[in-house]
Amino acid sequence: MELLGFIVGIAVLLAMGWGCWESSVMLSERNYLRKITGQYYDFDIDDKLKEMGITRAEALKDKDLWL
Repeated sequence: MELLGFIVGIAVLLAMGWGCWESSVMLSERNYLRKITGQYYDFDIDDKLKEMGITRAEALKDKDLWL
């Protein structure tokens, strides 16, 4: 029973670590998009990118062009 609790604890810990990593990546991408668009909210960022004629994926792929 103790071994099962240990395995479940490790699984929960790994899931939480993965969630923190994904959150960190999303926040850094959003901050980058804020820098190139000058907008703060996600829907404003999307509107500005549409005006610029690019998608989020294209803007994130071409980071070197914007810096």
